[in-house]
Amino acid sequence: MQRAENLVIFLALALTAFNGAAFGQAAAQKPPVLIRDTAVAEGKTDAETVIKKEYNPMRAAESLKIGDFYLKRKNYVAAIERYLEALEYQPGLIAAHDALGRAYEKSGSRDKALAVYRNVVQKFPDSPKAAEFKSRIARLEKQK
Repeated sequence: MQRAENLVIFLALALTAFNGAAFGQAAAQKPPVLIRDTAVAEGKTDAETVIKKEYNPMRAAESLKIGDFYLKRKNYVAAIERYLEALEYQPGLIAAHDALGRAYEKSGSRDKALAVYRNVVQKFPDSPKAAEFKSRIARLEKQK
């Protein structure tokens, strides 16, 4: 039994050495490849380009649901990210604005919540939730 184990170990080492030698020869024959984004390095484009997402109500609803899941689990950072993603897909989604404001409030970012509520009241004054947002603004301003 010991002899069989030694043979297996010897074969594994020999195979590793053989593959290493073959790899070394193959690597020596290929020229090195430059791995970087040349356009960014040369300043032709921004390093952080913002990719605008296309209008997609289905993805917005999906992101909203996932954000609600995170909000229930008290993972406010993840919820906020999902609500922002929902707003990228559908900027006029009042439910996402509402949820985003609530998530900011629960995370302790009252200033951001105020900004969200004010933005909604300014952009969508005829919304059925405008009165509710105005009352939230008043409540948050009192807490300051």
